[in-house]
Amino acid sequence: MKKTLGEKIFDVINGLLLVLMSVTMLYPFIYILAISLNEAADSNRGGIYFLPRKFTFDSYRIIFENKNLLGAAGISVSRTVIGTILTVLCSAMFAYVFTKPKYFIYKPMKVIFFIAMFLGGGSLIPTYMLYRTLGLMNKFAVYIIPGMVNLWFVILFRTYFTQLPAGLEEAAVIDGANELVIFFKLMLPLSTPMLATITLFSAVAQWNSWQDTLFFTTSESLKSLQYVMMEIMQKASASSMISMAAMKLGRVGRVQTVDPMSVRMAITIVTTIPIVLVYPFLQKYFIKGMLIGSMKG
Repeated sequence: MKKTLGEKIFDVINGLLLVLMSVTMLYPFIYILAISLNEAADSNRGGIYFLPRKFTFDSYRIIFENKNLLGAAGISVSRTVIGTILTVLCSAMFAYVFTKPKYFIYKPMKVIFFIAMFLGGGSLIPTYMLYRTLGLMNKFAVYIIPGMVNLWFVILFRTYFTQLPAGLEEAAVIDGANELVIFFKLMLPLSTPMLATITLFSAVAQWNSWQDTLFFTTSESLKSLQYVMMEIMQKASASSMISMAAMKLGRVGRVQTVDPMSVRMAITIVTTIPIVLVYPFLQKYFIKGMLIGSMKG
């Protein structure tokens, strides 16, 4: 069917708006990369928008020279993979049980669920005392166990499960399938969009987390990548303050090539790229899963 002039104009305007949105989303990454690859003293003069003016890898050199970086990366990858798998699985199992009013634990679980939603997320001191009582302090498990059941993820899974045709489960029961078989061989395979959505949410949360390292661990071997990056940025900030004070006193004559801003930009690139690379593989299912709340089965 031939498009009218109005439809052609709409397509052009729509395309321009999409291009503009894409540029506004992509440009911050280009700017951050340019600053991270530019000399600090030159960056402070401003005027850098797309490309570095005085190219240098000094900011990245400071990051990768840290002796704890490799171990911290291993901790972050491990907690992201293990934590995401267990969070998705446990939240899905909790949500599946929460769709069965016939279970005798349904009502107690419902009460606990709503109490946790409205009163959960306690302050730091009670949380610290609870983790210490449970023996989670200075243990890798402190990254995994507290987040194994996420109530928001439970709501998303439950919404999706209730929209699946009831006849599928009834047919499986007639064929002799028990609840575990129904859950693992029927419900989960049919929930690919929601699984991808929850996986992405959980993985990003685990990858970006650093406060649990600060509050609940003291061991060097348990430092996460984000926490090590925060330490590097603090050290760069302190070093910059000392250098600036010395320069004002006339004791340092060289130009700095690194400052807290350039290190912060480099850290942003290093910590963002790994998790961004995961998104294209889940994008199709992620978008579909995000629309579940606005659709009826």
